[in-house]
Amino acid sequence: MKIISAYVMTILLLTGCVSSVWGAAKGADLDSLYTQIDEAISRSPQYVAERNRQINNAMEKFIAAHDAQQRLESAEALFMLYKPYKNDSALNYAEVCIDLSDSLHLLGEAGRYRSLQAHQYSNAGLYVEAIDRLRQVNPSVLDNRGLTAYYEAWMHVYGQLGQFTQLRHLQRAYFDRQDHYRDSVLMVASEGSEEYLHLKMDVLCARMQYQEALSVSDRWCASVADGTHENAYACFYRSVVYGKLGNNSLLRYWLGKSALDDIKCGVNDQAALIMLSELLCDDGDYDRALRYATFSRQCNTTFFPCLRDYQVNSFVNVVSQNQQHIQARSHRLIVAAAVAVVLLALALLYLVVTVRRRKS
Repeated sequence: MKIISAYVMTILLLTGCVSSVWGAAKGADLDSLYTQIDEAISRSPQYVAERNRQINNAMEKFIAAHDAQQRLESAEALFMLYKPYKNDSALNYAEVCIDLSDSLHLLGEAGRYRSLQAHQYSNAGLYVEAIDRLRQVNPSVLDNRGLTAYYEAWMHVYGQLGQFTQLRHLQRAYFDRQDHYRDSVLMVASEGSEEYLHLKMDVLCARMQYQEALSVSDRWCASVADGTHENAYACFYRSVVYGKLGNNSLLRYWLGKSALDDIKCGVNDQAALIMLSELLCDDGDYDRALRYATFSRQCNTTFFPCLRDYQVNSFVNVVSQNQQHIQARSHRLIVAAAVAVVLLALALLYLVVTVRRRKS
């Protein structure tokens, strides 16, 4: 009886989970969300102008700073504003932060900024530069914030190297190192931090503990303000969970929400929108998919002139599917036109034959 009860309870729990997921899916108004994204893209120059206004204000504070400490604080603000916007400028202000920290003999801060700069290099596909920077960091002088940035940068670069290497033995070694540094980040990062939460969700998804991952996502989304870049990041990782669950509606919804928030924040380092564009191809919404892919490409090349591999592949895939759709549509039109011509010719022939018979 206990076994039967446990079995029934499990079925009920699973049913509840599925009902909850699909109930949420029905509430995801994708058409409305896509319309909001379309409007946001049309207003993109306004959002970019707002980010530039914030950058100009931070620049004025940097120029007006009376001492090195104030300049350091303003330089970090400029780095954070440029981080998702223009890679070369972010790298420049990270370098300014490093120089100012060195001049103030803040060894730990200098190491943290070197780690942040290394992550920025790695994010742009500049792996040699990232590793060179990280090798200049002495982890023994870092506090928890510095160690979090340091371990996360190593984790990112090894993950990227593992993803793109063609050598199987190196791939395994790189992914092992990525796992090692992921564990290190989780040990030192604050439990409510962005760094901790997204890695916690990664681990739970890898273990197929999707409901627990959604619980972490609930806490994360509740801790960030709607319409911010931070919220866009949280929404992106929520979409990953629904992708693992096979919930295509909510996968698209949370990718779209992530893209929408980033567009409104003037963010150029776009990932969600290009991924959404590929899914829209699968849905047969080719025109919108091409618009989103084209806009995402423009944003990403502004962030960094060379598109990263996944961005190139996604863009090419969308363009290719769009061309195939156009060709297929043209072929259908040609066939339909040919059939219409044949039918018209047959009708005319029938008419001529009928008229001649009547005359005879």
